Amino acid sequence: MSSSPAPKSTVNFFTSAILLFGGSFGGTHLTALVAPYSHLSGLVGFLMFPIAFISGMQLWPWAGMALDNIRTLVRQVKRSKQPKTRRSPEAISSFTFILTSVATSLLAGVILTPPAMQTVVEPGYKILITAGTIYGVICWILIQLGYLRHADVYSGD
Repeated sequence: MSSSPAPKSTVNFFTSAILLFGGSFGGTHLTALVAPYSHLSGLVGFLMFPIAFISGMQLWPWAGMALDNIRTLVRQVKRSKQPKTRRSPEAISSFTFILTSVATSLLAGVILTPPAMQTVVEPGYKILITAGTIYGVICWILIQLGYLRHADVYSGD
């Protein structure tokens, strides 16, 4: 899946900007629908997806390093030269975007569920977790397509 050529840094910048600002915009409007009478809905919605994106970007290289360390240990134990898995480490480590999006959406849902109970809307956490999962999957797909890369500040990328 990640055999596509690396896009230019401008594509990475604009993809990141769209995910951050679009996430803020979409989260604000989504939480306003879920908990219209809450005073916190604007702030929680504004921060929900950007926090998921930023934490996913921070955990992505860490998960890749942890995965490499685990693979090295497994190879040393098995004394094999080739790893058995065919997936790239980036495909697995970028899964952190889905996990962080679900976690932040769950937290936002827990914060906004009591105010949402005043209206006819179902409990907010169900809607927000679904939206967070979709946001995380979109980030993960953009990584697999090569539109979003992690900037390696140590190698000069």
